[in-house]
This record gives sequence, structure tokens and C-alpha cells, in this order.
Amino acid sequence: MTTLLPMYVHPLDDPAGWAALARHGSTVTTIVNVHNGPGEAADRAYEIVTENLRAAGVPMLGYVDLDYGRRPCRDVWRDIVGWECYPVSGLFFDQVSSDADGLDGVARAVQAAGSPVVLNPGTRPHADYAGLAGTVCTFEGPWSAYLARDGGRDWPNAAHLVYGVPPSDLDRAEKLLHSRVSCGLISELDAPHPYRGLPAALRRLSHRARAVPA
Repeated sequence: MTTLLPMYVHPLDDPAGWAALARHGSTVTTIVNVHNGPGEAADRAYEIVTENLRAAGVPMLGYVDLDYGRRPCRDVWRDIVGWECYPVSGLFFDQVSSDADGLDGVARAVQAAGSPVVLNPGTRPHADYAGLAGTVCTFEGPWSAYLARDGGRDWPNAAHLVYGVPPSDLDRAEKLLHSRVSCGLISELDAPHPYRGLPAALRRLSHRARAVPA
């Protein structure tokens, strides 16, 4: 099971969380979001933490907002190019259209990226989206909505992002996620900022890894 982790907190606000990520290696793919994208200029704090993650073998994706097809192509392209300042290995396209009308625009963005892409419509989109990227997030939302979602195995390349899970339900949520997809996130952090920090389970795992004798 691969963890897909949006880490939308500045390194200076949660240095321990960013440091803990480096101990997870390739098991956690981290989505980096400097300022709704790469920002206007390189941020030294992000340069340091992303280089540390690269050295530790942690895969990283740069955040690009498609705004459901409403963002001008030049702005999307500027963000794609802007991520060249950081050692990301791919891009995370957020707020992706989910209907057939949006397919061409998303396909053009994926082609422009020229690197591995994860798409996040946040819901199961038109079936043709499955072939546009290696991973498509077909669910993003709170635990209550995840419980109400139709069960069964999702697309082979689907991922689910589930937040707001009560601590008492974390084990149940992990089992349900595993039964549906092979990539995703279970987190007790909740809206309105469910990705501002490292979920407790990942912090605990990193502490255990650090405690294992060499």
C-alpha cells in the first residue's frame, strides 16, 4: 500500500513533520505545495526540505491547480515550469474536471507536464480519465462520506484521500481503504485544513523506525 500524502504546511511551521517524512523513504509519496503551486520564487525552506526528502528516497509531486478547467493555460504552464526549482519527480493536478467535456483540457495539461502525473478530480470521473495518468484520485473527502460511498474495488490506478477519521475508527478505515485501492491516505486531521501536517499514524511509524537499532 502506497501512501499519497498532501503536505500543505510550511516547513517552518512543522519542521518535525517534514523531518519525520524522510524516515518513510519510498513508502510515502508526498505532495508539495509552496503557495497554491510552486510560488512566484523559490522558497529556501522548501528547497532544504525537498532536497532532504530526495536524498532519503521520498517521491515528491509538485502541486498544480487546474481549477476545474477554468485556469488559463499560461498560468498552468507557469506552475508546471515553476516546479523545476525543486527536486519533484512528478506533478499533482488538483481540482481536475471529471466530465467528458473536460477531457481534452486535462489531456493537454498532462502532455505539457512531460513527467508522471496524479490527477485529483476528488470523485470518480468519466472512464476515459483513467488512461490519462498513472494515478487518479477518485475520492477525496471526510470519513463520513467514505463510509456512505459504494463499496467494492475501484479502478486499478485509483487513489482515495480520506480525512476526519476518529481515532477509534482508524484501523477500520485502513482496512476499508485497502479493500478498495492500493494507494491513498487515511488521516485523523479534519477540514477545513486536513493536510496541514503529518497524520499521527505516520509520525508514530517514523518514531518507531528511528528507534530500531542499526
